[in-house]
Amino acid sequence: MNIVLAHGFRPFFLLLPLAAIAAVLPLPVLWLGWGDGTALPAGLWHGHEQIFGVLSGALAGFLLTALPSWTGKEPVTGRALTLLVGLWLLGRIGFWLDAALPPPVVAALDLGFLPALLLAALRHGRPWEFFVAIALLAAANAGFHLGRLGVIALAPDRALHAGLDRIQNLNAIATGRILPVTLRAALVETGQPPQVRLAPGRRHLATVTLALFAIADLTAPAHAVTGWIALAAACAQADRMVELHHGRALLRPQVLPFYLAQGWMVVGLGGLGLGILGAALDAIAWRHALGLGAATLVALAVMSIVSLRHSGRPFPLPAASWTAFALVTLAALLRVAVAHWAPQAMPVWGVTLPALLWAAGFLAWLRRFGPWLLAPRADGQPG
Repeated sequence: MNIVLAHGFRPFFLLLPLAAIAAVLPLPVLWLGWGDGTALPAGLWHGHEQIFGVLSGALAGFLLTALPSWTGKEPVTGRALTLLVGLWLLGRIGFWLDAALPPPVVAALDLGFLPALLLAALRHGRPWEFFVAIALLAAANAGFHLGRLGVIALAPDRALHAGLDRIQNLNAIATGRILPVTLRAALVETGQPPQVRLAPGRRHLATVTLALFAIADLTAPAHAVTGWIALAAACAQADRMVELHHGRALLRPQVLPFYLAQGWMVVGLGGLGLGILGAALDAIAWRHALGLGAATLVALAVMSIVSLRHSGRPFPLPAASWTAFALVTLAALLRVAVAHWAPQAMPVWGVTLPALLWAAGFLAWLRRFGPWLLAPRADGQPG
């Protein structure tokens, strides 16, 4: 069997950086006035590809690798994995050709991937919370296309917000499963007792408040109650961050990105909540705090950890990991800050430079981890 098709993380993580770069390419062109773009408004096109393209691809690579490890069942490989990757690529091709294809064709090309991923995940039988989250993410993607086609009365941007909210929930769930392992490794690296006690109550509160915000954000996005729920979710994430205060272990590359991601969730949810309650804030910037900041850092951290461990290598993560984390963090800072403090500089400093930093971050990641994804496991094990 081709080594790239030996496990789910290999093809998805190899292709994902290229999709990530393609997802931001139109933005500088349009903001600087160099082209007309796609049939969709630039923000909708870009948002869809970030959420249902890049972040959903990262989710697939993670789940197709983690679920067999958790359940002991055989992973999806070979032809079945090729089919899943092909469905994901069809969706990306459809959106890259959005200006040339009729919207129903774009929808048909894009809608098959997430249901297929759900079917592949269901064969493992657990954990059920991931299955529910994937189904809701697929529903949000369907809502985007049906709203665009005028089949249902749902604005496509509302569907994007629902998808991003669901990604935040998935990140909270995945982080709860990953952090015990990575934090324990970080404690060992820094000479501390490897005793990890993460309170289930904190994790559940963070997850439930995010789920409540997703419901309120979809059904009553401008209601004051939604603003207060967003602030409650921000506080729950801030409370969860306290669990990672373990001295130098917090600064290890397998821990700090998750901590920073939760910080971005606090910032994004807090900004959205205050904006809904009447503060003069740019809501799109705070959505970027959640997507460009929180979700992307989690994706890069998960991609790094999964690629390390499932290519047969022990912790620590390579020092080169910091490059990708730092570039994406700087991109998020610029996107949020410039929108509020120098909106006249958005074309260059708030869009073009963050897009270049984002692309450079994923290229740096691929340069370091790509050779591992193309090579057999270092420990000689299958996968």
